[in-house]
Amino acid sequence: MKRRVCLAFALVLVSGMSRAQVSIGGEPSEWGTPQLQRQGLPEVGLSLPDPEDLGMGPANGDFRYGLQRTLEADVTALGRWDVLPDGSHVCRMVLRSPGAVMLSVQFDRWELDEDAVVYLYNETRTHFIGGFDDNNRGLDGTMATAVLPGEAIVIEYRTPLRSRRTDQLRVSSVTHGFLDLFRFASADEGRDYDPGYQSSPCQININCPEGATWQQQKRSVAMFLRPDGNGCTGNLVNNTQTPGRPFFHMANHCYTATANQWVFYFNYESPTCVGSTGPTTATMTGATLRANYYYTDMCLVELNSTPPANYNVYYAGWDRSGAVPQNSAMIEHPLYDVKKIAINNNPSTSFTDAIGVPCWRGTWELGLAQSVASGSPLFDQNKRMVGHMYDGAQVCSTATSIPSDFAKFSAGWDGTAASTRMRDWLNPANNVMTMDGYDPNATATVSLRLKAFLEGPYNTGTMQMNATLRASDLLPNTEPYTGVGYTHAGGGGGETTNGTVLGVTGSNAVVDWVVVELRNSANSAQVLATRSAVIQADGDVVAANDGTSALSFSASSGSYFIALRHRNHLGIMTAAAVALTSTTTTLDLSNGSVPLYGGANATKVVGTRNAMFAGDVTRSSSLQYVGSGNDRDPILVRVGGVLPTASTAGYHLEDVNLDGVVLYTGSNNDRDPILVNIGGTVPTASRNAQLP
Repeated sequence: MKRRVCLAFALVLVSGMSRAQVSIGGEPSEWGTPQLQRQGLPEVGLSLPDPEDLGMGPANGDFRYGLQRTLEADVTALGRWDVLPDGSHVCRMVLRSPGAVMLSVQFDRWELDEDAVVYLYNETRTHFIGGFDDNNRGLDGTMATAVLPGEAIVIEYRTPLRSRRTDQLRVSSVTHGFLDLFRFASADEGRDYDPGYQSSPCQININCPEGATWQQQKRSVAMFLRPDGNGCTGNLVNNTQTPGRPFFHMANHCYTATANQWVFYFNYESPTCVGSTGPTTATMTGATLRANYYYTDMCLVELNSTPPANYNVYYAGWDRSGAVPQNSAMIEHPLYDVKKIAINNNPSTSFTDAIGVPCWRGTWELGLAQSVASGSPLFDQNKRMVGHMYDGAQVCSTATSIPSDFAKFSAGWDGTAASTRMRDWLNPANNVMTMDGYDPNATATVSLRLKAFLEGPYNTGTMQMNATLRASDLLPNTEPYTGVGYTHAGGGGGETTNGTVLGVTGSNAVVDWVVVELRNSANSAQVLATRSAVIQADGDVVAANDGTSALSFSASSGSYFIALRHRNHLGIMTAAAVALTSTTTTLDLSNGSVPLYGGANATKVVGTRNAMFAGDVTRSSSLQYVGSGNDRDPILVRVGGVLPTASTAGYHLEDVNLDGVVLYTGSNNDRDPILVNIGGTVPTASRNAQLP
């Protein structure tokens, strides 16, 4: 909770950076077999710690798991070198902090030879971490490790060639763990100090039935351990610009300027409803401060590497509107325990604490809050983050009567500068109130098939579109939108087609490329996912790779606004969000059966069809015949800029009717449709796309 873990407050930007503590695999020398003679390995040790430094526990409100101790050692200079049977060289030494139940190591120099690898393991050779190579080096030359059991750690540096001219592997400190967080020790192993406290028995494991509907959100939550022996909880959050950028939200009262040596533990949870142990292998090292502010207890850091795919993380959605949560859930690591959940079935109340921190307040029907849960996300009924754990611990008998306070997510949104607010990082345009979560490993898909017509190539005689671009062999095999500056989202962009698809004639002949957008049901201006597709003569919008399939989006089942864009026609969008699932949804946007945003102004009646307005040559979402940025002049420029009767063939934006030839005057020219579509008489008029 607030200030029980750390009173430090800083506004400085952390300059040091570390990469993920992700191993390259392998194992220490002769692991699991009779190993090299290890008696007499050089050892650097410390004395027993001062007992006063170990007098910590829940009784006095201090929940440190360990104590950072200075221990300097140049591994390659002090270690013992041996030659392995394969001819490679290995250097090993021992670090010892008497009485520790677990140890982690901080290196202030990490400069490894090419192809060199480092492993760390406990003295009894039951646990190891690594291998780590030069890619694990931070930009400041440091590296920090996760914890290993026991009071001694063996560092093993292995290199194909013994070259001690450039390698630097220097230890600066260790964290002496006096609490066996991960239950490494067996029951009969003696230790000098192990308070053995776990979270309260009425806490609920995240994989109990109560957590069944929170399995996505739990994957955003991680515990982090600091080298000073403290730790907290926090979570990854989504952003509008670059989904998957590893922004990590936490409590400011948990922040210290040592973030480059924090170790983040993802997926530390019991696999069952009953249990107090879980995997500790999904670790990351290091983060960089992006924004924090004392009076909102807000802190946003960015992990210095993106969690790898096999960590299966999730980036939580959020709501910064300030709307009152009608019910809520907190996902936490109380007292360094495996992941838990607490549930409040009632609306939260608004509260401001003594120093002015705006909070949501509530009590628990299930579970409770305890120390080290500081920073744990509070999710509302829409499963979006609305706050983080700030203050208010309970025991089982008081969980329903003593409230917990959560610093409001909305309060940390604005500030005087990017360093004191979240908006610059999570939504630079500052135009979104709510944001859904992002799953980089999403296997869930939604399927959509559209029907629409483009005015430019529409033939009232056949009641289909002419596929002249295809017949003239002018259509590109790769979607053209990225090349003209369109920003794709949610995995869209770079789609390709092939000769088989482009060889089809008749009603399924390809007319041109289009873009389909899925937009946020809570904010129709926010594009969540896109797909480039092809539109056929009969209006069908289908997957470009085979010319027949519906469009598939990596997105969860739910409601989305559907928008359709073309490179020189005004875009259209559904008037309401449409429910999409993995079962294909079919929408005909050409016959009035699906209401469009903007109503009758969205499309043009051509024969029996409602078609998308032609003429947006400048891709401005507006049709203009005269004035600055008009759509007429580029047509003249395309044909040479001097002789209006000239023409040019090709795949061009200025080819409004999509017949493969750009004409400024004469029959079937590309200029007149623009004047007609703005009204036909007043050249200064304009027409805008009906899109938010």
